[in-house]
Parts: sequence; C-alpha cells; structure tokens
Amino acid sequence: MFTGIIETAGIVQSLRRNNGGLTLTVKADGIARDTEIGASIAVNGACLTVVSRDAGIFTVEIV
Repeated sequence: MFTGIIETAGIVQSLRRNNGGLTLTVKADGIARDTEIGASIAVNGACLTVVSRDAGIFTVEIV
C-alpha cells in the first residue's frame, strides 16, 4: 500500500462554483512554483489536475 508523500501544506485561497463543478485555488509556495500545467497533485487524498499556476499558487477543477 502506498501511503503518499506530503511535501507541503497549502492554504485555500478560493473555492468557486463553475459549470457543474468547482474551481479550487491553493497557495502552496514550495510546490506550485515547480508544478507543470496538467500535473497531478494530491489534495486531502484526492488526485487533482493542475489547470493553472502562478507564483506560489495553483488551481484545480473538481467535477
């Protein structure tokens, strides 16, 4: 069983409703800077795909 690797803790910046889902933006300086669009990040155990990122912030969409 893989237990996961926690690299950093993030802070939720926003959670917005969009077309039938949610857009979650997280401030996580250590990981957002090195993450590519399309990469997967585990958030509270759920594997989510990065749709955008900026300095220290990444955004995922949840359906």
